[in-house]
Amino acid sequence: MAVADTVFINGKVATVDKHFSFKRAIAVKNGWIIDVGEDDEIEAHIGPQTQVINLEGKLILPAAHDAHVHIGWLADSWQCINCSAVRTLSELHQRLRERAASTPPGEWIRACGLNPAVIAECAAQNRSLTRQDIDPVTPDHPTILVLWDGHSCVVNSQALLNAGVTRLTPDPTGGHIGKFPDGEPDGNFLDIPALQLVTQNMPRLTVAQLKENFIAAQRFMNREGYASYTEGAMGPGENTREVGAAGARGITAYRQLLEEGKLTARVSIAFYCADKGVQSYEILRRELDNFTFPISEDRNWLDCHTVKIFCDGVPMSHTAWMNQEYADKPGCTGRSVFCGPTATPAEQAEELQRMILLAHQRGFQLAVHAVGDRAVKETINSFITAMQTCPGPNRRHYVLHGSMGDREDFVRAAKYGIVLSEQPSPSGPAYDYEGRARTCGIKGEICKGLKDIIDLGVVVAGGSDGIMDLVNWRQMVQAAVTRKSASSGKVIRPELAISVEDGVRLYTINAAWQEFQEHIRGSIEVGKVADFQVLDRDIFSVAHEEIGASEVLMTMVDGKIVWQK
Repeated sequence: MAVADTVFINGKVATVDKHFSFKRAIAVKNGWIIDVGEDDEIEAHIGPQTQVINLEGKLILPAAHDAHVHIGWLADSWQCINCSAVRTLSELHQRLRERAASTPPGEWIRACGLNPAVIAECAAQNRSLTRQDIDPVTPDHPTILVLWDGHSCVVNSQALLNAGVTRLTPDPTGGHIGKFPDGEPDGNFLDIPALQLVTQNMPRLTVAQLKENFIAAQRFMNREGYASYTEGAMGPGENTREVGAAGARGITAYRQLLEEGKLTARVSIAFYCADKGVQSYEILRRELDNFTFPISEDRNWLDCHTVKIFCDGVPMSHTAWMNQEYADKPGCTGRSVFCGPTATPAEQAEELQRMILLAHQRGFQLAVHAVGDRAVKETINSFITAMQTCPGPNRRHYVLHGSMGDREDFVRAAKYGIVLSEQPSPSGPAYDYEGRARTCGIKGEICKGLKDIIDLGVVVAGGSDGIMDLVNWRQMVQAAVTRKSASSGKVIRPELAISVEDGVRLYTINAAWQEFQEHIRGSIEVGKVADFQVLDRDIFSVAHEEIGASEVLMTMVDGKIVWQK
């Protein structure tokens, strides 16, 4: 009988195995699970040096994997003004004035998390926030307010001057510059290519600064029960987005942290190629030809096997590509981000297909941001065409944020092993079912409704899409299980709610499946890594409304305790 380094006894072990069985104890040696069973079975592995952890009946689960998060931006957001709770212009002005008072003239002031739709003055006047709302309080500082979705921003006149953006500046491919009625820029930049017109000349973080950020962010993730995550978009395409928090230097920083033994969470990177936010087949081919990908002896700690592509934008700015016109913007269906404003839908779909086929032929997994139902359809079409054109092992290509897709498309996704990577987050305008319904009609009501998709046989992986601090996976499970609106508390389309067990699978075994790691993590079984989390309550027996309030008492990664309350 092997002597364990650590044993957990007297607990409730949710194994998340094939049968979702429950045990009482676990034995760990050299970072791997060597036994799972009842207390007396596991106690046989105790030796003189074995650490014995009595769980006192607490629930222990596989550590979580965030299937889509932006750690670079999450860590950088802590340096910005957090405007997620701002509801009036006076509140916004107060925060900007305070930061301006401690910032030398000429240096950037950055804020994040703002939702202009809930600013009282803007809502009362049915208007957007503009540079005229910012100029009076930060006249001597270029100022950027990145909105809650991370795709758009509002800037002041000084920032426009620094960027050289005037009434004559054309919209970049896949983006839009907001204008006043007289044609002058109003300070709004919609979607990433437009945002990068402003941010391309901002100072960039160094590799050393990025390493510090990543270490702090990993500790933050550990406190929430995570042992691993997928960096949602990192690479050359992020080099000119604000301070480059997720640019190509970030990959270098992760590689150095691995070599130095400083990672406390396992990392998968979705490689993003663009030129100042603009994507194309030629740009993708150039970057894949020239970029030196990190080679890790242990892909369970650092991997970069995925190519990220944006197909469309987001519904709240009417840039998600829909089949039908928006409920609150007649005549608008959104569009893809490809080929410029004069391209036909067929030309846009063809460019997406060329990019997907290129990465597929090179052996990469594809992760495609596709929110609108038209974007989901074209993405799945392109995945299937690539697999039929170049057959081989299932690459587990996945659609990001695509739960508004049509049923027929998810039937095809299940048939071809295409994954849905979704984020059933509990708050914020992107996840308010009623707000989404006002924008997208019936499609908005069903957003994040995962039961039907799971029942069709699609593997659904769970993420946070965190660009700030909302990464609590228990809150996300609660949202998926209760289907309660963030704004009113009403239950919207309860028939789309999933079970707690399926909610846990999103952030454990299904997320591991997305990363080709289901054979060594994602469940508590012999032969898998010792990545666990202990909760303060049993989320399988408490009221569903209490799941999100559960706290992580301990997180173990690779057999080592990295967080303990």
